[in-house]
Amino acid sequence: MRKYYRCLLLAVVAITGVAAIPTGQAVAAMTGKALYEKYCAFCHGSDGRSDTPVGRILKPHPRRFADPVEMARLTDDQIHRAIKQGIPGTAMAPWGKILSEPQVGDVMDYIRTLVVPNGPGNAPEQISLEVGRRIYDKECAFCHGLKGHADTDAARVLQPRPRKFADPIEMARVDDGRMYAAIKLGISGTSMASWGDRLSPIEIIDVMRYIRSLEQPLPAGMTRARLDVQVGGNIYRQYCSTCHGEKGDARTPLGSVLVPHPRDFTNTKAMARLSDKQMTAAIMNGKEGTAMAPWGGILNPEDIRRVILYIRHTFQKSH
Repeated sequence: MRKYYRCLLLAVVAITGVAAIPTGQAVAAMTGKALYEKYCAFCHGSDGRSDTPVGRILKPHPRRFADPVEMARLTDDQIHRAIKQGIPGTAMAPWGKILSEPQVGDVMDYIRTLVVPNGPGNAPEQISLEVGRRIYDKECAFCHGLKGHADTDAARVLQPRPRKFADPIEMARVDDGRMYAAIKLGISGTSMASWGDRLSPIEIIDVMRYIRSLEQPLPAGMTRARLDVQVGGNIYRQYCSTCHGEKGDARTPLGSVLVPHPRDFTNTKAMARLSDKQMTAAIMNGKEGTAMAPWGGILNPEDIRRVILYIRHTFQKSH
């Protein structure tokens, strides 16, 4: 008899077009929607845009679940923890004692349905760039400036000065490895703090992508070759000139007392016998029995190439 009524019900559905009995997934979605409307919509809005009377006045603003950029880096673990435990310092209360674990899961599933699908203007690279911009504006612009010029009140008093991301000459030495390490670990001896415990690896990459977008073109008339020489000169003055001298002749207070004497880069004959490969090895590994220290842990191969280029171009050019 039970089988008869089940067949009859299916026949009625097929004839009349009445919706079929919801599946378990559909029931969960309906439950999640009902719970969301009851507990979450007051702040976050029925459509997930947080454009409610309460949402507009809360600081910080409630999460916009409809925003694909804001939701791009939000993991299920973060959503779960926020619902269960709340978020200190915000109006997000803990719901762990009100909602059961399955109900939390239903709400999470429903929240994901509120995200507006990526449109033509929201390619993954563009989403990443926008995520990076929002993090940068919130966390980095105070020191580095909104446009990357490091011209803020804070930047003017900090020593050493924050990096100018807009300056193509200054950024020439900042490869992706150095930038990632600086954001994740911070830079010792500077005001650059570590962000590895606050930003996920993918968020660090988002910020890096945005920082790269701030870099301005090379100054008019400057070629990449001239850039290499200028950057090499900056490296030389920072690390080499104390011993080898601003003029490359090693006539410095320190250079004059060192034994053996630091290399004189203005000695045309001696420099002609010295290959770039030999210079690279000396800079990278140092020279045993001399004051020439190994710089391989500070300078990467591109730095070394540029400083050699500067030495060849500057000190040999006038002799």
